[in-house]
Amino acid sequence: MILLKRSISFAGLLCLLLACHSAPKKGNNEPPQELETLAILGTNDIHGTLAPLSLKTQEADGTSMDYEAGGASTLASYIHIIRSEFGEHFIWLDGGDQFQGSIESNLSEGSAMVEFFNTNHVHASAIGNHEFDFGLPILKKRMDQAKYPYLAANILEKATGLPAPFPNTFAHTLITAGKLKVGIIGLSTLETPTTTRAQNVRTLLFDDLKMSTLRQAQILRERGAHIVLLTAHVGLACDSGHLSTSRLIRKPLDPQGECGSQHEMVRLLQSLPAGTIDAVISGHTHKVIHHWVAGVPVIQGGAFGRYINIIYLTYSWNEKRILTDQTRIEGPIPICSKVFQNQNDCNGDRPAPKIGRGPLISPEFHGEMIYPDPKTQAMIAPFIQQSEKAKSQIVGQALRPINYPFNSESALGNLVTDAILKAVPADVALMNTGGIRAPIQAGPITYGDVFRSFPFDNEIVTVQVTGQELTTILRVAESGSRGFGAVSGAFLKLIDPKYDAPRNDLNGDGLDSAWKTNRLISITLSQGEPLELHKIYTLATSDFLLTGGDDLGWPMSLISADRIQMNHGMMIRDAIVNYLQKSGPVNGPDHPLVDPNRPRFKFETPVKSAQKNAKKKKSL
Repeated sequence: MILLKRSISFAGLLCLLLACHSAPKKGNNEPPQELETLAILGTNDIHGTLAPLSLKTQEADGTSMDYEAGGASTLASYIHIIRSEFGEHFIWLDGGDQFQGSIESNLSEGSAMVEFFNTNHVHASAIGNHEFDFGLPILKKRMDQAKYPYLAANILEKATGLPAPFPNTFAHTLITAGKLKVGIIGLSTLETPTTTRAQNVRTLLFDDLKMSTLRQAQILRERGAHIVLLTAHVGLACDSGHLSTSRLIRKPLDPQGECGSQHEMVRLLQSLPAGTIDAVISGHTHKVIHHWVAGVPVIQGGAFGRYINIIYLTYSWNEKRILTDQTRIEGPIPICSKVFQNQNDCNGDRPAPKIGRGPLISPEFHGEMIYPDPKTQAMIAPFIQQSEKAKSQIVGQALRPINYPFNSESALGNLVTDAILKAVPADVALMNTGGIRAPIQAGPITYGDVFRSFPFDNEIVTVQVTGQELTTILRVAESGSRGFGAVSGAFLKLIDPKYDAPRNDLNGDGLDSAWKTNRLISITLSQGEPLELHKIYTLATSDFLLTGGDDLGWPMSLISADRIQMNHGMMIRDAIVNYLQKSGPVNGPDHPLVDPNRPRFKFETPVKSAQKNAKKKKSL
């Protein structure tokens, strides 16, 4: 017997999921198995995206179509359909990074997002690194506001070693789904101190992921948990393998791409004894994940609410265990109020089918039509109205799309660093790739577009550095561990990202840190002059990087306070707006932001670089 609530439209899918094995018999006198199936829906990294994203397709012939993706009221519609099908066997977990990222959410300091989760009854959430961006007092207000628990098994108070003193926050929770007891553990990435403002988490300790998980899993099993889930703002990246990215039902033995062993979540799951965790909702890396890692199903839905995934777990009461061969992952499920008829999704970034994308039509999900949820629409309407005037203000014009690839020179990175150099007197500007969150499309650029690309309230700072210190800073920024930081005022030669770079232990601590990877071959300043190691230069960057973000803690710690100017009174986002308003149309064919005739990044192979150095030494 399958103990769940089903709609007729879902019967065929359910049969496919469980291979119709609801009542197998081992012998003529043995009763049928009693099974319960859970549907576990995962969201993550919504980043305040209450309104749908307004996007344009990128067609081969240069034309485009307007379309929308994501949006809180559309997401709610998908959630309600699954909840109505599974009833008490439905669980919704969020992987964190809820608040920071949109005008609607930022104006309310995350309150709007908490109301969305309250209205639609999420069961629990992890704490993302960007939950700390508004500071601990604001985070505690959001936790008090939430009608669901935040889960933080590995966030401790430095002074005492005890769980962080957050309201409505627990290491785990134990809920009932049907007859099943389901334990849920929450984790936060160990990168949090370097991926939010360091001062906001200076009193906190982010404890070991493995030991935190083992402790809580043992407690939950002792409390009678039949299933233990992990919702974690802890990331990974996986290849898609031979499977299409369109919506599929995936089985454990289906071919899948490899998941990088260097990522936190992969390392964690590979280190845990089998059976510790039964399924994972992940976040942080903004990847679409629907994979098994060390035998554990793991899902992640990219970012900005554009995709969800669902894990189906079937528990046998006869065998007192999950039937792992019947576990299924459904996804990625695109969140669309309208889909391209010939694609069945709202992804205009991928190439159009040969027959064209087709018109935009209303989608179906599990046999039900998708319509924006009225209750959610009513809830978010005041927040959207409040922000609409600011969002719609046109501040510039893009003649071509402005993209931001992580592993090459970035048009959007060049734009922001040029804007920084225009805003403050400096020789070189540096911006981290993680501070850029979305491309800007061709056409009028609105304040809303700029905000979506640069959602963090980071301020411009300047520091006086020697040429040697600047070299070390740029070496870290261009190590490739977090993409390649954008620069203005300098031209860099770097070892190609396809090749391993040499490593050095500069400060002798023996730790494996990003700043030990040296891809930096040479630095030339904008007028063609070489960098002088003992000369003093002015570097303009963000307060996030100055305070140690994205692995820059050690090199920035060497700069004395008297060489730092913090109070320029300008956020990076405002500098970009000012730059666009004064510069006229940008990224045209005559003046591209990435100039192929004068690239700011020139990549070389290690062999070629070594040959050049040998020739140079020989000539000397």
